[in-house]
Amino acid sequence: MFPSGTVLADKYRVDGMLGEGGMGVVVAATHLGLGHAVAIKVLLPELMANAAIVERFAREARASAKLRGEHVCRVSDVGVLGSGAPYIVMELLHGRDLGSMLRERGPLPVPLAVDYLLQACLGIAEAHAYGIVHRDLKSANVFVTQRPDGSALVKVLDFGIAKAPGEAGDHSLTTTQAVMGSPSYMSPEQMRATRDVDARSDLWSLGVMLFELVTGRVPFAAESITALAVMVTTEPTPSLVADGHAELDGVLARALAKSPAGRFQDIAQLARALAPFGGPTAHDTANAVARVLSPQPPTIIAHVGGAPGSGSSGSVPVTIPHPTTLATGAGGRVTLQPARRPGMVVYAVVGLALAGVAASIVGLAIEGGRTSTRASSVPPAVVPPAVVLPAVVLPALPLDAAALDAPVPPDAAIAPDAASARAPAKTQKHHDHQRPHPGDQEDIGATRN
Repeated sequence: MFPSGTVLADKYRVDGMLGEGGMGVVVAATHLGLGHAVAIKVLLPELMANAAIVERFAREARASAKLRGEHVCRVSDVGVLGSGAPYIVMELLHGRDLGSMLRERGPLPVPLAVDYLLQACLGIAEAHAYGIVHRDLKSANVFVTQRPDGSALVKVLDFGIAKAPGEAGDHSLTTTQAVMGSPSYMSPEQMRATRDVDARSDLWSLGVMLFELVTGRVPFAAESITALAVMVTTEPTPSLVADGHAELDGVLARALAKSPAGRFQDIAQLARALAPFGGPTAHDTANAVARVLSPQPPTIIAHVGGAPGSGSSGSVPVTIPHPTTLATGAGGRVTLQPARRPGMVVYAVVGLALAGVAASIVGLAIEGGRTSTRASSVPPAVVPPAVVLPAVVLPALPLDAAALDAPVPPDAAIAPDAASARAPAKTQKHHDHQRPHPGDQEDIGATRN
């Protein structure tokens, strides 16, 4: 469809085909201006007349663009080609997804499986913090690549059917093959009405993945979607005792509770329950999940009153709301805007100085638990100029925990596109049913149809 050397959108040179799925094609390309490699997903021409599919494509771009953490596949650009086909530009990833890893290596050791899931939880936590529900979590959409230091880095892919807050339920999106392409991971409530699920449905999908990673099979399997729906909604959760993992039974039973009210109520609870079974960094990662999901309002320590040591001054903690405005008097205003995105570090240094106002100094004395304010001609709507904030430092809220050290197997290589295409690197055509042979090196563009 796009021969090597083709220039897309006047700035991306196609280097080769990565995959082709039911919704689009993914190519490896080079940004002509910056010189870095990217993956570009382009909607198939024959689907451009299908409004539901075009909306799903746009939804993937919108959801992914909001998420900037290292545990999601980042989107750097979107646009429309001259043909009218929409495209999404993403990270070009090297590695393999967990589904391919299971097929090639079989079940994973519990600590490694848990470490991979906890990293995935970090990516999902960022989405949930924005009110975005993924709705299509599965082992094929969790990709293992490497950081520059060689440590394993897990990324969550394909937010194509994700639902963001405020988006009306689109029944047409819930009945497409794309949505029903991974029913083995769907929660009971998603089986009934995909458009009505909340974040706890993603926790069910992670529970299915936990069972799959340590056993090599999904907990519920049937020959038809109808039979599978009956199993998921009525049959008890299978035990891991026979597979030698009885210690995980409690976590699994709660993750796969039939009713959302019976499950972990947020992804931080699931992460903390998994942490005891992971590697050395598991607890740190679980704590990071909690911070990403529910960041604490930043607090500053402000010096108030007279000069330090004068007996009429003190320090008090001040919690900054969103946003915060500090008035400096004489109409001058300083506005502090703390980070709205989890993990961002904000440093603010505020100096309150009023040129030409030397005669009016009003102190706030904190004494015996009471605050007294001396008379002042400063209007009551502004902070008195005597309040001195020499420095304001908002504490760092790191988005990600320490890197997990579990290495990606050296023979790992797979190329990704959605439900997608995997084939030997030497093969030019990619089809949904093809899989790479061990040892083949391929690039994956980061999303799946």
